[in-house]
Amino acid sequence: MTKQDKFRSAFIALIGRPNSGKSSLMNTVLGEQLSVVTPLPQTTRRNIKGIYTTETMQLIFVDTPGIHKGRHTFNEVMINAAREAIIEGVDLVCYMVDLSRSFGEEEKVVADLVVQSGIKSIIVFNKVDITIDCDKTISGFYELFPDLKDFQSIKISAIHPDAKHIFLNQIESLIPEGPCYYGSDEMTDANLRFFAAEYIRKHIILNTRDEVPHASFVEIESYQEDEKIHTINATIHVETVGQRGILIGKGGLVIKKIRNKAELEMKKLLGVPVKIKIHIKITPKWRDNESFLRIQGVTSK
Repeated sequence: MTKQDKFRSAFIALIGRPNSGKSSLMNTVLGEQLSVVTPLPQTTRRNIKGIYTTETMQLIFVDTPGIHKGRHTFNEVMINAAREAIIEGVDLVCYMVDLSRSFGEEEKVVADLVVQSGIKSIIVFNKVDITIDCDKTISGFYELFPDLKDFQSIKISAIHPDAKHIFLNQIESLIPEGPCYYGSDEMTDANLRFFAAEYIRKHIILNTRDEVPHASFVEIESYQEDEKIHTINATIHVETVGQRGILIGKGGLVIKKIRNKAELEMKKLLGVPVKIKIHIKITPKWRDNESFLRIQGVTSK
């Protein structure tokens, strides 16, 4: 960076419907899987910050939960989390639009949120690789949401490596002068408890069915660090006996697979062996239990 150059930085909120590619784009830019990505919609549950730093610029991505209109208090909490990510001091909104799916009521909620925010925004039309006629689909999007016609936009496939360069080149002019908020070697503000819970939840999603992934909540009861091994005690909350049975699996094979896969991912992250102990607890209707959500740090209050 020359003396004439000034350092620039921005907080960027990634918002969109569930499974629109928010987490995929952040992971592609960072070159690491910080946020869980699975085929199941509504994967991201908390606002996780991913940090991208160069010699001249720092971008702090706030990966928000997908905006999903559900029947539970927990769904309302996640919508509020996305809304608060925009309200609380971001410099740029990155609105991810999934071109491979039809636009509906949830898309309108997101579009209205972007327009009403009054914050500089860019529309990222995603999944061009699996969309038959992108230009026609985009025209249909603007017919539904004419207030967004003047916003800057790009077309990408967030899982492809070239998405990083397309995205960064487009937003470069939108990043204001600012300080370096985090150290150059920091990639996230999330702690190890967060990653332990996320890896367990990821493999719940990948290895169970029906309502179990959405009805599961991972609580890290304790986390002990040692030079030779990290020991984690986790509780998976489910709502019914049936969900508990699916999660355990025949002969305990499903929960064993979940534990082993999560241990391997944590070991890869940390570089030391990891031992995870998992307890499954039936917590009826936890998704509508405001006291439970508040204790777990998931609350709209």
